[in-house]
Amino acid sequence: MKRLLVCMLAILCLTSNRAIAGEMERIIQKGEVVISLNNGYPPFAIVEKDSLQGLDVDLGKMIAEHLGVKARFIIPEQYKDQIPKLLAGESDIIIAAMTRTVKRGLQVNFSAPYFEVSQAALVNRKLVAPQADSYFDLVDIAGIRIGVKADTTIEHFARELFPADAVITYPDHPQAVDALLNGKVDATVHDSPYVNVWVATHPEAADRIKPLLTPVTKEYYAFAIRQGDPDFLNWLNLFITQVHVDGTMDLLKHRYFVEMQWAGIEPTREAHLTKAQLMRNKFIAEKQKKLEEKYLQERIRRGEAYD
Repeated sequence: MKRLLVCMLAILCLTSNRAIAGEMERIIQKGEVVISLNNGYPPFAIVEKDSLQGLDVDLGKMIAEHLGVKARFIIPEQYKDQIPKLLAGESDIIIAAMTRTVKRGLQVNFSAPYFEVSQAALVNRKLVAPQADSYFDLVDIAGIRIGVKADTTIEHFARELFPADAVITYPDHPQAVDALLNGKVDATVHDSPYVNVWVATHPEAADRIKPLLTPVTKEYYAFAIRQGDPDFLNWLNLFITQVHVDGTMDLLKHRYFVEMQWAGIEPTREAHLTKAQLMRNKFIAEKQKKLEEKYLQERIRRGEAYD
C-alpha cells in the first residue's frame, strides 16, 4: 500500500509538472512557435514578395528568441479564421492587432494589452465640413456608404451607427480604401494606427481624402492563446510588461510610426537610436513639457498669461 501511494504521488507530480509547463514545454520541444498575423495591416504586418516585417512580427520574433525557438508566421486570408485556426492547433499565438472583447474571450485567453487604439476614418473631403475631425461626424450624412473590414469590432460598431445597407464589408483594410478611392464607398473606418500610416504614405491623396482621427473609442490589442494554460498566459503578460518598461515598445513605435523607413521614407538622424537613447529623449521631452506647464501656471497666477 505504501509503495502504491508513493507511485501515485510520483505520477501526480509528473502530471502536475506537465500541466504547469503546458504550451511552453510543447513549443520548446518542437523548436518552433507558430504566430498568426493580420493580413494587410501595416505597420503591424507588412507583407511583401520576399519579406515580412512589422510591429507584430518583431514582437513574435522576440517571443521566439526568449523561448529559444524559431518563429514561423501564418497569415489567414480572412480575419474570421484567426481564432478557429488557433483552436485547431494551426497556430500557437495570435498576434494580429486583435482587439480584446468579452465575446472573443469566451473562446480564447487574452493577454494584457500591448497597444491602445481608437476607431478613426478616411472620408471623401467633399462630404464633410472643414471642421470635421472624428468618425462620429459621418453619422449625420444622408445616404453615406461606409467601407469596413469584415468580422472586426469595426464592422460591429459601424452596424450600430449606420443603416444595415450603408455598411459594406471587405476582406481587408487596403481593399476597403481602394473602394473609397474608386468611389464605391464614401468613407472607410479603421483603427487609428492604420489611418495615421495611410495618410503619411499617401500624400498625393490629401486633396481628396480627409482623415478623421479625434479619438471616439478606446480599444486594446492583445495576444490570444488557447484556454487552459495560465502559466503561458502569465509569461506572455510578463513579456508585455517588460517590452513596455524597458523601452522596446517605444522603439518599435518610433520605428514603425515615426521613422517609417519600411514605407520608403528617407531616414532621419534619429533613425538608428537605441532604446536607451530614445528613452532619454522621451524623458527630456516630458521634463520640458512639465517645466512649460509650470511656467504657464505661474504666469496665470500672476495674471500675465494673456497679456
